[in-house]
Amino acid sequence: MKVWTCLGFLLVATTANAQTYTTVVNRDAKTVTTTGPNATVTTTQTARSGTSATYTTTVSRNGGSSYQPMGTGGYKPMGH
Repeated sequence: MKVWTCLGFLLVATTANAQTYTTVVNRDAKTVTTTGPNATVTTTQTARSGTSATYTTTVSRNGGSSYQPMGTGGYKPMGH
């Protein structure tokens, strides 16, 4: 349940950028898929034992608009 809450919070936080995101929850397949303009993220419950569960998250890039999180020059540590 914590995963669903976390994904919901992430979705709300990212909608502040006024972009469109679609989230589909499939309880039978135990998956949550969120699709945005640049990527699709799928979280799947892969195992469950008692009160513990294991999840796998896959991120697939859609190509998008050449997003570069570190800028055009790439990562540069301080002092370099």
